[in-house]
Amino acid sequence: MMRWWHQVGVWRGLAGAALAACVVLGALLVLRPEPPGPAWIALLSAPQDNSPAWLALVSADRQLTLTPLHDTVVANRKALQLWISAPGWAAPVSLGLLEQDRQVKLALDKLPPLEAGLSLEITLEPQSGSAAPSGPVLYTGQAVKPR
Repeated sequence: MMRWWHQVGVWRGLAGAALAACVVLGALLVLRPEPPGPAWIALLSAPQDNSPAWLALVSADRQLTLTPLHDTVVANRKALQLWISAPGWAAPVSLGLLEQDRQVKLALDKLPPLEAGLSLEITLEPQSGSAAPSGPVLYTGQAVKPR
């Protein structure tokens, strides 16, 4: 009596099924769409020496991710405040206070459409923040569209 694993037809069927699975998986890997990259990128640096300090990425769905590249020491009773502006806007818009050396994610869905000339600034403000930029600009950067 011949066992099933000794039959050539069984192994041919398994090999065919394995080949079909490999073709399907390969097609999924090749044909899957690339995840969308950022819609805007800005590198915020200190105005006096251009040393990069924060990386800002704005996704296609208007989510801003701001990542510190090194530590920023803030004096007691002071805070870092993030501002965004663009040509044609009446004034910079505050995106809020930043925690020292923490990545922050913010929704930009309540802002006008983002366009060329978009810039970001981080200023040193009173601990409770400010309605308009009043302290020194610590970091600034122009947003660009990646290729």
